[in-house]
Amino acid sequence: MIRPELPDYIRTLVRGKQAANDAIEARLQAEGWDGFPKFLAMVFFLAVDRRFGENAEWPDTIKFVADLRADLHGGAEINTEAAERLIMSVIDPSVDYAASQEMIGTIQAATALKILADANLTDAELDELLAEAATLSGRPAEQ
Repeated sequence: MIRPELPDYIRTLVRGKQAANDAIEARLQAEGWDGFPKFLAMVFFLAVDRRFGENAEWPDTIKFVADLRADLHGGAEINTEAAERLIMSVIDPSVDYAASQEMIGTIQAATALKILADANLTDAELDELLAEAATLSGRPAEQ
């Protein structure tokens, strides 16, 4: 089960709505982040699938991770090889990756946010993706 605020939390990050994001984050800090790792993993999976599809190759991933690290404040902290392998593992399940849980979460969050922000999704498209991630995480989407 995930907290119902999690889709709103991701939405505010993608849309750059800092005040709303701060309010949701404060509530989550006080009440708990129940289900966040699973929800983030689903958002990451859906975002990578949307961006790369099933036919991406290593050079696509290498370029994306280089751009991600260059664009992101603190991007140098992201392990390049771990990021490339984690993204490719969505495209090709035979790809292994090894990283700490903290690094995996950092990669998932940064990757998903970059993909979703760069995609210029409509509100309806973003809502649909977040609802699907919530459903895959074990919580039916709220209408």
